[in-house]
Amino acid sequence: MKSYFGLICPQCQSTVDIGVGSSAGPPLCPNPTCKTPMVPNPQTSPVAVNVYCPTCSASYRMVNSDKCPRCGGAFELNT
Repeated sequence: MKSYFGLICPQCQSTVDIGVGSSAGPPLCPNPTCKTPMVPNPQTSPVAVNVYCPTCSASYRMVNSDKCPRCGGAFELNT
């Protein structure tokens, strides 16, 4: 298993922000009629993993943001 972040299908333009798939080859488009290998999407939303917001004391294992969704504060690594 592997996780992947911020992909786009070059054929049909379907996007994936966060996904999990098999470790064999690149992730394929989730569109059942396409199945083209996905490529990095430069327009994707940022993803933060294992972070803590000192402003509001919130911890996140994985969040699709570069700032705390609760208060907008900056993240620190969760230790």
